[in-house]
Amino acid sequence: DDDDEEEDEDTMESLYPILLPRMCLNRFYLAQGVKLYSHETWRLIFEKSGNGLEMVAKNAASVCRYYVKMCDADNHVVREAGCQAVAELAQKIGSNPDYAELLSPFVPMLLQALIMCFHDESWPVRDEACLACGTFCKAYPDECIPELSTLFSRWTEQLTDQIWSVREDAAAALGDAIDAYGTDMLQKVLAVVNEKLPSAKDQPAMSQEEYKRRQNDIESHTDSQLYSCGSLAPKLRKGGAGRIGCGNCAITRPKAPWEATDGCIYLLRELCLRSTPPPPTMTPSSATHSKHSANIAAALTDETLVPLLTDLADVCRVKHFPQGDDLRTTLWKQLPIIANALGKKRFKRQYLQLFLDLLMSNLDDRYGSPSQLSVHAAGQCMEELANLVGKSIFRGRLEEMWQEEAFDRVLRERSNMGGGGPMDGPGAGSVGHGVGMKGTADGFSPFGPPGMFPSANKGEGGGGHGGMALGPYNGQPPTTAHPAVPGSGFMDEL
Repeated sequence: DDDDEEEDEDTMESLYPILLPRMCLNRFYLAQGVKLYSHETWRLIFEKSGNGLEMVAKNAASVCRYYVKMCDADNHVVREAGCQAVAELAQKIGSNPDYAELLSPFVPMLLQALIMCFHDESWPVRDEACLACGTFCKAYPDECIPELSTLFSRWTEQLTDQIWSVREDAAAALGDAIDAYGTDMLQKVLAVVNEKLPSAKDQPAMSQEEYKRRQNDIESHTDSQLYSCGSLAPKLRKGGAGRIGCGNCAITRPKAPWEATDGCIYLLRELCLRSTPPPPTMTPSSATHSKHSANIAAALTDETLVPLLTDLADVCRVKHFPQGDDLRTTLWKQLPIIANALGKKRFKRQYLQLFLDLLMSNLDDRYGSPSQLSVHAAGQCMEELANLVGKSIFRGRLEEMWQEEAFDRVLRERSNMGGGGPMDGPGAGSVGHGVGMKGTADGFSPFGPPGMFPSANKGEGGGGHGGMALGPYNGQPPTTAHPAVPGSGFMDEL
């Protein structure tokens, strides 16, 4: 029997170069049935031996070649899954001291595949490629240096993208680059913030009536080109690269100046998350911070952050175009994260007063008719900030009677509606992206994407099948909550 088992194991290992790349990639495919089938296959193969991660690392050559090929597939969903799978290699194998060297020779090849995907017309592909490059810089900083200038250029381009989640994830990738390269990268990022933050003031003026008239113009929406979800590319178009679906198309809308400011809000969030020094008991090898964390925090003092957040509050007052409400919505969703990152005393002393007047005016219609999304986001932001600094202290900082009345009214409304939970929507509590942040607590498929089963969101630590730790990924400072990540998007949660 022992001889038969050894023979079976040898047979399986001979199949791994073909089986593993396809099985691992399919765990990120859009179709839920394909994901579940691949997870079950993983469990059947590696539940007993517990050496799944080891087998992937030892077959890194086959896995990497297949992933690179899939990053250039005709179907945009396959390209997206390929970028997610590549990022998973960096996060799980690159962070493992036993197997990191096995992946190191293939990092340049994987980076080239990801850089190619930066130019994809499908925004989810660009989004995943952006995140994956940041993850690689953290896991393999030396190997990524030859491409760093190209990556920085791509990240800053993505920071002004037309899609809000692409802007947010570009900021997260730049945050990873700061962790990887320290204060040199920080100075470059600060220069980008100073340059792009005031961009919303250059947005062409447009009234709300004109905006609605353009949106509701029947003639402009009749007999027009049909577009595929996930990009601005025509449906089923096959372009120069031979790609199908959301693939190769020159159609896009111009970037708007206010979107650059919106991207800088996410980038300021990433800076604030790194402004607190790590605890002295934490070693540089800890997963929660890099060896540069102390120097980065020392550079991000109040002398640096207060002027930036003052400029942020100033530029978010713009009201000469309808998307100004979208800009403020992003601010209100990120401000509680910024406040918690800075800490109660520091935020209350230096930063709270910068945003109070703008926040309360967003809750009162005497200053115009803000969108309901911005009003809701402002109400939740106010509640979370009041809970952080103390409701009586927050109310005491309000200078006018109507502000106090608005404060009391919003708290009553939110109490009646059961408010106080995490915000949803663009940028809701989303920081620190990476692959495999949370593993399944029951060890169902530890090498797979999280978020597919209820137990995946419990954040429980411990070991699991496949020889992989299942605790939550702490690629960012410990004060933050972690959002959906590659492999756990909206469709996955369904």
